[in-house]
Amino acid sequence: MKCPLCNTEMRIKTSDYVMNNGVLSARMVLTCRNKECANFGKDVKTIYTPIPVTQDSEAPSEVAES
Repeated sequence: MKCPLCNTEMRIKTSDYVMNNGVLSARMVLTCRNKECANFGKDVKTIYTPIPVTQDSEAPSEVAES
């Protein structure tokens, strides 16, 4: 995704998982990497990508054995 001011490709500043309107989502905060742009170092865009969560009884369980 490009910065709206300088048209330089932005970089991901942070990413994490959040609840967005009751839906588990991956959140990415994008920032401009052009040092001469007014948006440099600022949070320019936040993208939320929903992550589907299902009840799958056939899913492998990860149980630590001792």
